[in-house]
Amino acid sequence: MINTNDLPKNILTLSGKSFIIDNKSCSFFYENIIKSKFRIIKREDPTYLLKAIKNNTEINNMIKSHVIDGVALTKFIYWIKKINKKKITEVDAQIKLEKLRKKSNNYLYPSFETIAGSGENGAIVHYRAKKASCRTIRKDDIFLCDSGGQYKYGTTDVTRTICFKKPKSSIRNIYTKVLKGHIAVAKTDLRIDNTGTKIDKRARKYLKESKLDYAHGTGHGVGFFLNVHEGPQSISKLNKVKIQEGMILSNEPGYYKKGSFGIRIENLVYVKKNKKKMFFENLTLAPIDKELINYKLLTKLEKNYLFKYHLEVYSKLSKYLSLDERKWLATHI
Repeated sequence: MINTNDLPKNILTLSGKSFIIDNKSCSFFYENIIKSKFRIIKREDPTYLLKAIKNNTEINNMIKSHVIDGVALTKFIYWIKKINKKKITEVDAQIKLEKLRKKSNNYLYPSFETIAGSGENGAIVHYRAKKASCRTIRKDDIFLCDSGGQYKYGTTDVTRTICFKKPKSSIRNIYTKVLKGHIAVAKTDLRIDNTGTKIDKRARKYLKESKLDYAHGTGHGVGFFLNVHEGPQSISKLNKVKIQEGMILSNEPGYYKKGSFGIRIENLVYVKKNKKKMFFENLTLAPIDKELINYKLLTKLEKNYLFKYHLEVYSKLSKYLSLDERKWLATHI
């Protein structure tokens, strides 16, 4: 067995003229060592694509894990919006959500460090709340919570943006345009828009009509109890990898006003094929805050999508909720 400390000098003992490296994972350190002796050929590790295309067992287990995760997140949203009357910090909120996830025996640990940003902190895309410096969540704040769990048979990643009282119409309008982009992605005909770069345009369309945008990709590949971010597929301005049956991606358009608020709506979806149709099917099950929506900006098709989505959320989660939680969730249908 080779000691990793000896790897650099052992590479130089190899014979041959060419050396294949993975274009995405080989470090500059090793690339420089290799090219001092060999002609480098850059390729993509073929296991990326094999890993990205999930089989039926993986998909079915991901569906199960999202039911469990959806219950925890729905209980959390109900609690923070309707039950909690205390002044809590961003850290308090993420601890509460973690406790609710831990109620499942199949939950292991977070799939990444939770982003719990209120007000101006919600506008920081990769914000991390720290006990010594985090904000107390206020009634007039917009609260962005991006979190996920690793379960024994799946991985989740979900973002919900929440308000605690009726927000300004300007915020509702922006949130609704983010939502319209989210729905546009979910309703993609993958026979036509079959690459990340094409789908990304659908997500940004309604924001761009108001000269608004967001400085991150619309979605990333997701592993099966592996990396919460994986490739080669993604929904972004540059990704041209063909979307294939069995792939799992996030659908997460957003908008961020520096020093004020952040908005993101994220579901995980998987690619499903039925006869000649290929489309996204939602994995994530959690209510979308209707108090942030300006329904006048939604088309009939978009309203129907929301109705059917919340009906599915209710039908799959309600038996795990208390009577009060069920009554509240039913108001979203």
